[in-house]
Amino acid sequence: MRGSFVSGTTVVTITGLALIFCLLAPAVAVWAEDEEPATAVIPTVYRDSWKITINGKPQANGTFTMIFKTLDGEPVKFTINVIAKMKLKQITEDLWKELSLAAGADYKVKKKGDKVVAINKSNKKVPSIALEITDQKLSGMSLTISAN
Repeated sequence: MRGSFVSGTTVVTITGLALIFCLLAPAVAVWAEDEEPATAVIPTVYRDSWKITINGKPQANGTFTMIFKTLDGEPVKFTINVIAKMKLKQITEDLWKELSLAAGADYKVKKKGDKVVAINKSNKKVPSIALEITDQKLSGMSLTISAN
């Protein structure tokens, strides 16, 4: 076979690989179906102080839910109700009240202007804290939790 680029060995090799693929493909598909997708686990970060910043202006009624947790304590969940066109100063006031109740006397919760609420340990002996936003149904505004 002059001018042919495919030898008999090449045809046998390609046929063999195709046969192996055809036999393994259904097994791989079944194996993939049995696997559960991996769930990402976000670590809880504990600090001595946090800052919550509120931005924007609510365009519709909504809520946001947060969790306050000490390193060795039970989490405390609280929800803030937001009304359309509510002033940031009022939202900050409501957040300050709820976070103060959740934190208790061992932590200092302060308003810093119309947009920021900060929380600090009252002394070095109390455990560090974590803050989480667990649910947010807001339009036109956002919350940011950052190190203070």
